[in-house]
Amino acid sequence: MDCDGSEQNSTPLENLNDELQRSRSPLETVAEEVEGYHPIPVTLQTEWKSFPLLVEDSNRLLLAPSLELALRHFFTYCGKDVTEIRRSDLMIVLIYVIALEVGLIPKGASLPAALRSEKNYIYRSFDKRLVQHFATRLPMGWFQNRDGPYRFELELVHEKALSKNLSCTVAALCSGDLLIVNLIPYYGYRAGFSTVVPVSFHVPSVNSVRLPLCYQYLQVLSVKLKNDLLVPFRNHMYTKFIPTISPSLQGIPAEAMMKVYAHLNRRSTQNVKLAINSLYTT
Repeated sequence: MDCDGSEQNSTPLENLNDELQRSRSPLETVAEEVEGYHPIPVTLQTEWKSFPLLVEDSNRLLLAPSLELALRHFFTYCGKDVTEIRRSDLMIVLIYVIALEVGLIPKGASLPAALRSEKNYIYRSFDKRLVQHFATRLPMGWFQNRDGPYRFELELVHEKALSKNLSCTVAALCSGDLLIVNLIPYYGYRAGFSTVVPVSFHVPSVNSVRLPLCYQYLQVLSVKLKNDLLVPFRNHMYTKFIPTISPSLQGIPAEAMMKVYAHLNRRSTQNVKLAINSLYTT
């Protein structure tokens, strides 16, 4: 009878262990039901490296879900034949998704109902729900000007975005095979931020069927765009207009930095202080 009893109880126990394991998934805890989203079954044998989360995790076989959603949306609603789509168009789609990862959304866009009450967070950095929501809401008007530069506006997701204009204009101009990208804050920063991206190197083809073939070397490009444009803008907004703890080196409280310095040698301490000061004066 004991053996029979153990066999009867084994299945519920296995199910319970499985549910506990699934509850530990860092993806499912923040995921919403969105178009094209499929929950990832999580087990002890799950290889997380095979599931790209950020744009920089994409490869030639599999794109990050957010980038794939945005790209499918673009090909569906661009109203052009594949032969008429420019590689720079796909680069703008890419920049848009990376901006979502940093906490920027199209200016004036409304948040989904599930996130509306959470706009009062002190800060918001990466939120998978927000990225997935706006990935299928790429403004197609950004691609209408065929002769001039790309020009569109983004804003930081923050409660003060209602009372203060925490927005920026992104202007991108093609010069040969180079895309010159400028990010200009609405106010508080005169020079803005700029970078140059080789288009064909990162967008080797326009392929509406096999989407992963549209991009390559995204890890390098994603880090470059974040470091040169998006993160400096976000840090600038938090430092100048939202004086609070923020997801940046400048946002770390002085008391915490003192603890960090205590574990660094003299040269490392000087380098960190130099980096912080350069961010303030850039």
